Amino acid sequence: MRVGNHDVLLPTTMVGSWPRPLWLRGGVLRESAYEVDYLDMYQRTLYEDAVRLCVKDQDLAGLDIVTDGNQYFQGETPYDKVQMLLVPLRLHGFRGYGPPGRVPGMEQYFRPVVYDKVHWVRPVLAPVLDAVRLATDKPFKININAGPATVATWCEDEYYGDLTALRRDVADAFNRELRWLAEHGAGVLQLTEQAFIASGGRDEWVLEVMDRAAHRVPAHLVWHMCYGNAREFDCVYPEVNAACLAKLFDSGRALGWHEIHLETARPGMAEVELLSGWLDREGTQLGIGVVEVMSPHVETAEQVAARIRLALAHVPAQRLVISTDCGLYQQPRDLAFRKLCALVAGTRLVRQELGAAPDGRRR
Repeated sequence: MRVGNHDVLLPTTMVGSWPRPLWLRGGVLRESAYEVDYLDMYQRTLYEDAVRLCVKDQDLAGLDIVTDGNQYFQGETPYDKVQMLLVPLRLHGFRGYGPPGRVPGMEQYFRPVVYDKVHWVRPVLAPVLDAVRLATDKPFKININAGPATVATWCEDEYYGDLTALRRDVADAFNRELRWLAEHGAGVLQLTEQAFIASGGRDEWVLEVMDRAAHRVPAHLVWHMCYGNAREFDCVYPEVNAACLAKLFDSGRALGWHEIHLETARPGMAEVELLSGWLDREGTQLGIGVVEVMSPHVETAEQVAARIRLALAHVPAQRLVISTDCGLYQQPRDLAFRKLCALVAGTRLVRQELGAAPDGRRR
């Protein structure tokens, strides 16, 4: 895979979120399409410093593609799913503090209300892009959580009365955001979009929404899915598995995504053979998780290498991206750092076995 100015074998990255430093608390960005971005300049300084620290951790661990770490997530509270609300509340047409969630375990999170036609007003994550560009000159990825299908499903519609129209406008707003980020230097963009796998692959409309969101975005686009990164459960969707993604892999269906990433370490790499069907699409990559994010056990380099070798039985090395199962923000920072170090060390073992240099470049 091309990373920056080099072809890198088995490029390493992480899904997105990273533990906040102890001194960063509360909200960072205003939940408004029309107010100034930051709550105040003090919080802006703290946030930009947190992104620098997050990127430095990834750089020290040796990742090839770093992330902004979603440092605006309020993950230090039990109400961490507030992260799902940032994007809709920075679009026109949404307002906050609607009815509570309808899914068990989500009752404490309000659903944003759609009160007008949804559209993009200005860059939603411009402050995030600015902060990560201040922090590094390495290739980086920006992760957005949640994606357009989840936003359209989660909200309380008081305007459209037409799900198709609502989904279309939400997808178009995401498309504007992705295009702006790509045109201003974000080479890799990732959406965390759970709606398709959560439905067991039944909600085919999600594929249309994701294709619309990806339309003509000049960046490497990653669609991340997992089985639920939640404090209470190892797996939020125990009744589904990768077999439900068969319709996603249909190469005859238009879908403008270059890479899918799925949690594979926790299921013991048992689903990689099924996931390899994604590569029937020309020019695609498969992202795999090789360290678990809900377990406090720190994998060894050899354990990581063994997981990669299992994947290589089904997927060419040139089309694999090595990552975490999901975000690490719920782990202590020192433990998360050691997991990233193991991820990189295990990947370097396999690269050398394949005849590449430890950094993944050709010898």
